Amino acid sequence: SDSDAFYNTQDIGRKSSMKQALILVTAALLLAQLVHTLPHNKREAVATADSSEDNSPKMILLVYTLTEITRLSKWALDNGVVVIKNTINELNELPVKDELLQANITRMATVVKEISDLSLSEEDPDSLLKLFTSMMNFANMLGDYQSMPEDSKLKLTLKTALESNGFNKFDKEFENKMVDFAGKFDKAFGEYVQALSPAEKESESKLLKWFDEYKTETDDDKKLDKFGEFFDILN
Repeated sequence: SDSDAFYNTQDIGRKSSMKQALILVTAALLLAQLVHTLPHNKREAVATADSSEDNSPKMILLVYTLTEITRLSKWALDNGVVVIKNTINELNELPVKDELLQANITRMATVVKEISDLSLSEEDPDSLLKLFTSMMNFANMLGDYQSMPEDSKLKLTLKTALESNGFNKFDKEFENKMVDFAGKFDKAFGEYVQALSPAEKESESKLLKWFDEYKTETDDDKKLDKFGEFFDILN
């Protein structure tokens, strides 16, 4: 399916799942900032995933996409923080830790604390910004780990601790959820197009052109980068 093409797991040169997540969440952060500038009633509609205040096809698509990325981010942080906490505990038990390893343990502990302190409330207009910022820090940290040279001592030490605490299972589930998101997004965009009047299709031609290019892109990394343009065009 098209959504499977979004993440071709056979492609050895593809971005790691966390680099993929980073592009997704960076795009979502742009959207959260866009939502932040909306009038209060529209912002509230987005926060509660209720589009009744503005039933325009674009607002419905915006709300839906943001809701799905929010759900994905919450899942990643809720489950990922458990893996990282247990990994830190295991690494702290090592009798010898060089400076580089200690710096990584400290970074993981900082990210864990930030996620643990995260308090999300519909009353707080900054909630989405905080969530996506935490998700970016989390994805950045794991993305850096995944891009370390495979044979480095640091990578091998971290890999052993992460994998013994469920990282592979978490990473695979997260990737599956991103594939699922891609499929849902394709479907939601199709519904958005169907809801447009001929005049609206004319005025939304830039967004429709973007989707055509996004759909026809077959290179995994380029397709993902293309998705990153979505909220720029919405803005």
